[in-house]
Amino acid sequence: MDINPLIVDLKEYGEELEDSIVIAIGFDELELADRHIAHAIAEIKGKKYSESPFRQVAELYNLPEEEVVKKIRDFINKRYKEELFYGDPATFNDIEFRPL
Repeated sequence: MDINPLIVDLKEYGEELEDSIVIAIGFDELELADRHIAHAIAEIKGKKYSESPFRQVAELYNLPEEEVVKKIRDFINKRYKEELFYGDPATFNDIEFRPL
C-alpha cells in the first residue's frame, strides 16, 4: 500500500494548518487559502517563503504539482465544512479557489 506523505502531514499538522484557513477567512481571502496552506506546509518543513508554493511543496514531497493542489484543496474544503462550521457539511459549497 502506497501512503502519500503529503496526506500524512496534512493530517498530522491539521490543527496548525487550520489556523491558516481561519486567517484567510479573517482577511476575506478564502479563495487564496490553498496558497496559504502550501506556504504553511513549506514553513513547517523548514523552507523559506516561495513565490511558487505549490511547486515548492511538490518538490518537498516528490509529487506532481497537480496532485499537491488537489490534496491541499480537498483538505481545506473538508476542514472548512466539517471543523470550522457547525451544521451539515452538505449545506456548504466548496470553496472557489483562485485559478493557478
